[in-house]
Amino acid sequence: MSHSTNKLLMAAALAAGITGFTSAANAALQLTLSSSAGGSFSCVDNAACDQNAAIGILELENGSVGGFNYFGTASVANMGNTNLLTLSSLNVTNTNAGTGTLTITVGANNFTGPVDSISESGAITFINNLGAGASTLQYYADPNNVQPANPTNAPGTLLFTTSVTPTSNNQSFSGNNVSPFADPNLFSMTEVATLNLLAGASAVNFGAAMETTAAVPEPATWAMMILGFAGVGLTAYRRKRRDRAVRLA
Repeated sequence: MSHSTNKLLMAAALAAGITGFTSAANAALQLTLSSSAGGSFSCVDNAACDQNAAIGILELENGSVGGFNYFGTASVANMGNTNLLTLSSLNVTNTNAGTGTLTITVGANNFTGPVDSISESGAITFINNLGAGASTLQYYADPNNVQPANPTNAPGTLLFTTSVTPTSNNQSFSGNNVSPFADPNLFSMTEVATLNLLAGASAVNFGAAMETTAAVPEPATWAMMILGFAGVGLTAYRRKRRDRAVRLA
């Protein structure tokens, strides 16, 4: 796994313990769990269901929805020069009598541009899940900045999808990708995890992350910036010479 993947997944796995992130005050981080057996649960950052008081960190109390027990589930949204959205869960177990699917949708808006690409990464380990169908991770970004996970929408463009099917009883998967996404302004990001689990099977140490960095200015933009700096310098130089002339007079 690459260094960037390790960095993003570490952020996802440690989401519940992070306290240094900053987030736009009007950005809404939201998360929804939906079971194929019926039932769903949604939580918004800083609502009563959020166990972490920090803005931009959403941590769920251990619980159950539609026959799926979840433990250590959290998300982080950071806006700024580096935009970051993570989703992590230490354990999801299917307690239903048969195979079922748990879909987790998480997202936030007001991530800040300019950006020119988004890095996606994910990792998951299945326990006792040989014979289950494919589980998927999907990553979305929306230049219209529509609020995602409200409760299950994933607005914008589907940037990347990865699908994994267990070929052994206990198996781990991980990987990363970089998708082009150019936006000079505010935008939203969404992650959708669809976990297909046999009865009694678990998904452990699950993490997904999206990260952007500020776009590098185009050569023409650099030229304009240099001209601007030169103009400021010339103005200061002329002012200095004028002040000196006044003093000599």
